Amino acid sequence: MSNFNYLLNERQIRVSCRRDAQNECYWIPLTVRASAGGNVNVSMYCRRCEAREDIFLNEQEYKIQERLIKQEVEGA
Repeated sequence: MSNFNYLLNERQIRVSCRRDAQNECYWIPLTVRASAGGNVNVSMYCRRCEAREDIFLNEQEYKIQERLIKQEVEGA
């Protein structure tokens, strides 16, 4: 299981994990949905504290990560 923290923006990454304040959240993609304007909504889930965060990737950003995201979502 890979850590997908790099997909979140700097503000989202800096937030301490609610379960372990000394560490950052360990984000994994949960669902993927197409949205308006060629963007993709990815719902992220922290496997440590169960927090959720939605991110939006443009089509190019999503295509770069598509294989890894699909593997994680389908394997979950």
